[in-house]
Amino acid sequence: MWAEHLTDGVPVQRGYTFVDLDVAAGTFAADFVLHEPHGAASAWAAAVTPGTEVEIALTPARPKVPEGTERLVLAGDITALPAINSWVEQAPDDMPIEVFVADDGHDHAGLPLSTRDGVSVTWTAADEGGHALAATIADGGVRPGAVYAWGAGEKDLVKALRGAFTDGLGLTKKEQFSQFYWFRGRSSD
Repeated sequence: MWAEHLTDGVPVQRGYTFVDLDVAAGTFAADFVLHEPHGAASAWAAAVTPGTEVEIALTPARPKVPEGTERLVLAGDITALPAINSWVEQAPDDMPIEVFVADDGHDHAGLPLSTRDGVSVTWTAADEGGHALAATIADGGVRPGAVYAWGAGEKDLVKALRGAFTDGLGLTKKEQFSQFYWFRGRSSD
């Protein structure tokens, strides 16, 4: 998606996970975390109104559960919720899913989180570096079985998740994926 840069008005590109995508109708929804100070996309999201036309490009990425997986572990901060929701919605109905989210907010009910039978959700503190989230996963927060783990969020949190997936759960590189979306204390604008 492209939004105008705050200082010079030049369009800048940002990647988001779209939800409720209807290509035929030309509509979608996107979940944003509004923060201060605003970056280009956060400022746009705070001011946009329904029906606003935007230019987007879709990639064909869809979550794919590796063959032989018995259980999914999905982890991240609240910026990962749209992608976590995509995983939950597209995973086989009978697959157990353990979701771990770092957030210091007290109103989790107000956050968009897909659930269904077989999905457990654990909230942890959103400490700098993601240590609480990683410790919860590594220290027995995950039930045994053939696990595939996915994680996303702030850079240092993702680094901690990689350690929890590899050292705590004993997963190989093929049994996990993670990526960071943002850097604490730094705007990407």
